Amino acid sequence: MGFFENLNFSSANEDGESELAALAGAARIVCLTGSGTRPLDMLLSDAEEIIALDVNPTQNALLALKMAAMERLDRDAFLAFVGIAESHSRTGIYQHIRQYLSPAVQDHWDRHLRKIEGGVWHAGKWEKLLLWNARCLKLFRGRHINALLAAPDVQAQTKIWQDKFAHSALRTAIEMIGRDWIWRWVMREPAGEFLPKPQEVGKRLDDDFEATARTFLFRDSDFAMLVFRGRHDAQGALPVHLQPQNYDLVKSRLGRLHIVEGGISDLPRLELGEIDGFSLSDFGSYCGPEFYADCWKGILAVAAADAKFCERIFMNDMAVPFETVDVDEALSQKLSVSDKAIIYRVRAGVIRRAAHG
Repeated sequence: MGFFENLNFSSANEDGESELAALAGAARIVCLTGSGTRPLDMLLSDAEEIIALDVNPTQNALLALKMAAMERLDRDAFLAFVGIAESHSRTGIYQHIRQYLSPAVQDHWDRHLRKIEGGVWHAGKWEKLLLWNARCLKLFRGRHINALLAAPDVQAQTKIWQDKFAHSALRTAIEMIGRDWIWRWVMREPAGEFLPKPQEVGKRLDDDFEATARTFLFRDSDFAMLVFRGRHDAQGALPVHLQPQNYDLVKSRLGRLHIVEGGISDLPRLELGEIDGFSLSDFGSYCGPEFYADCWKGILAVAAADAKFCERIFMNDMAVPFETVDVDEALSQKLSVSDKAIIYRVRAGVIRRAAHG
């Protein structure tokens, strides 16, 4: 299978707090599905409807499975079912919730029972890459990683980072997550085509982790735990929709979340009505300038007046191609600094008119 049929992402790679801040007040939000974490996080907003959109039916099937499980399981049981906590009965639980899935989603997971039995949370290609990378980090700096994640405060963490990690073999291991050959040949990701030169990627990632070491505790970042440990656990950092104080509220709002198959450039033909919030992830990572502009045309065609947007930028930084998209530089900078996904720049703002003319 190709990238747009594979299970590429299955856990959490972004910080939903940033999207919630950027899109506050939006009533109808289009949100790229990905692993399903982003749209589930957005249920903590006051939006009346969240539309999860993805061209990849496998990613949409993952979200449908998570929704069906969340609706029928308490938090502890859900964490066990998806693979964040231990379980010896995932297949049995699947058989219980299977009846609540569409025939197409049933067929998909019936053919992938091994993923369910192993826990879908860590089944994505990206998650497997991060697990492999974490094992390399443990080999190089296992004892120091333990100390880093146990640092009592940011000041102590910064000192450990500078003493034990800066200018070490660890940097090479971290940089691997941004190498073009990893993305092209291991992940089979189209994004590999748009990565800058390895030296630039390495410097960016070095700078990002260095800045994080001075800003917030790595152990409070679910993305950092994937990088350093290769997995999530029930007692560690988790995306906002799975945090104990939020789970039941998200569960009660699942009826607001709908799944649609399609891409951003398809928005004009999907007949979704006017949208006043867009959670766009890093869609530009997969675009050249022409297709990037086409995607923005799709957004502008369905955007309500003064619609809000939140876009993430990994390495392929392109300017928004339309003047009607008003980037809030102050908000974008603030969110980029606080964002616990570490490796992204956040671009947020407002679309100043309803459609591109």
